[in-house]
Amino acid sequence: MITRRMKRADRIEQILDCTLKLIEYKSMVSIRTAEIAKAAGVTEGTLFKYFSSKEDILNRIIKRYLDSQHPLTPAEDIRTKEEFRIFLDKYLTSMITTSRQRRAYLRLLLQISLDQHALSFQKYRQMKNGLWAVMENRIEYGKKHWGFRSDFDTPVQVRLFHLSVLMFFIEQEVFGAKSIEKFDLSKVKKIAIDNLFNLLENKTTND
Repeated sequence: MITRRMKRADRIEQILDCTLKLIEYKSMVSIRTAEIAKAAGVTEGTLFKYFSSKEDILNRIIKRYLDSQHPLTPAEDIRTKEEFRIFLDKYLTSMITTSRQRRAYLRLLLQISLDQHALSFQKYRQMKNGLWAVMENRIEYGKKHWGFRSDFDTPVQVRLFHLSVLMFFIEQEVFGAKSIEKFDLSKVKKIAIDNLFNLLENKTTND
């Protein structure tokens, strides 16, 4: 019985992976269940034994992505400015890691966001309650203990910091901007972190 469940789970993962590969170069609207079945090496009838519809497949792919977390340290475990910087570096490093699968996930996220799909709002809430909440907590803590500026607009600056690096990555890796103008994303990450700390510490230039 355990073996049968594992085989079913493996088949589901295979179908999700094959769908994700199709999303690498096609819009989700244009993909048909027959095409997914062919890519997965199963009949369309078999496909519907595991999923109720194409929407069900896409929902499972997005949920799998949402369940895969970037490294997130509890705010209270970040005790110094240097630990805060290390946390941000680790998070952004995982975020700008390039792979075909990650590009496909981001393509799908962009498409569902344009359609105002419910899962896109779930992704936003995940960020709000995850990375942004940790950053906001430590910045407010830093205003009292690390010498951070008291007038720093924490919610706005936190989102600008994260989304600017994310959009840089999306432009380069998803929209193909690197074929016109290629940037070293590790350098982009470092500049973003340095700029954030310069603002927090009221510095006008990088040291």
